Amino acid sequence: MNDDRGLRRKAATSLSETARALVRRGVIAPEAALEAEQRKKIYGGGLDTALLEIRASDEETLTTHLSEIIGIPLAATSTLALPGDPAAGTWMDGATAEKLGAVPRAKQGDTLEVLVRPEHDHDGLVAWAKQRSLLVEPSLVLEVRFRVALCALFGTPVPPRYLALLAKLVGSATARAVVGGRTHREKPTPTPLLRGSDPTETYLAAARLGDLEARRSALRHLSHRLRDPRVVAFRHALEQKAVGADATAACGALRALADLRDKNAVPVIVELLDKGDEEVAAAAQAALVALTCEDLGRKPKRWIDWWEKMGGRPRIEWLLDGLAHRTPELRLLAANELYDISGEYFGYHYDLPERDREEARQRWIAWWQSQGTDRSG
Repeated sequence: MNDDRGLRRKAATSLSETARALVRRGVIAPEAALEAEQRKKIYGGGLDTALLEIRASDEETLTTHLSEIIGIPLAATSTLALPGDPAAGTWMDGATAEKLGAVPRAKQGDTLEVLVRPEHDHDGLVAWAKQRSLLVEPSLVLEVRFRVALCALFGTPVPPRYLALLAKLVGSATARAVVGGRTHREKPTPTPLLRGSDPTETYLAAARLGDLEARRSALRHLSHRLRDPRVVAFRHALEQKAVGADATAACGALRALADLRDKNAVPVIVELLDKGDEEVAAAAQAALVALTCEDLGRKPKRWIDWWEKMGGRPRIEWLLDGLAHRTPELRLLAANELYDISGEYFGYHYDLPERDREEARQRWIAWWQSQGTDRSG
């Protein structure tokens, strides 16, 4: 019993304010809150998305309580079915909408009505509106509905993860009809770096500023530079953590190594799984999941055994294995990265029936054998 109390106290301290508020209101159980927070750290997305995926609450209940906690009125149910003002795309571009977590819907004089997801950038949205002498009138929707609104206005493809979640909410046929077939990621167009700039420095600056698009752009230019001394320094930071460096630096290094897809960092990361620091251990697990498309938990021995078996293989083969993983989110991670690497699609959806997935996976394997093996793995 005492162990259970200690576990609950430890779980409570690791929850976000929003998760704690939902627990206090009795909307979700403490165990569900902890599971959702861990899921968010590993797979990304919002807390609301993770809670819906583990069926900790239904959409209506969750949206209602989040509206009261955050202090933003609910979007009318009828609004969700409407495409919004066609001119809305001229008031805010798609990249800004995705970054701020706000989709414009209508404009009345100097007031812009927007749909916002729970974890939107409130300060950024207010600053953006102030620069344009506008007032914003936000209405709250869950992240999955925000993704649909983003697709409806800007044609931004709905990631398969959110399509699958939408299908659970409204049915598969309705979900696919709503997004109009825009379900997979389009091949990214590399953003040119400024003349004379160094991609490693660009990455570090973008990471510090929280600029996701600039970070992704820099990463595309860093794909063959994992021996750069400054990139290797991320590994060194982790080694220092093993002898007592601060947790913030270690977590930053872990995120960087995951972003840079440094497969040789796996053994160093494994050492941080059981060092007694919960924040670092969670970041280490998330980095290992991103690097390997595998999730073996927090037991170092499991990861060591995996590394001894798989470490000598090209990392792209880890991704090809990930396409057949039993966990849907890991199949999604593998598919998205393979698409980014090659621009090929092969009809693969992570939520297809197993037989259809395997047929598409074999097409991926044939691609790798015929023309992919000369790429960095």
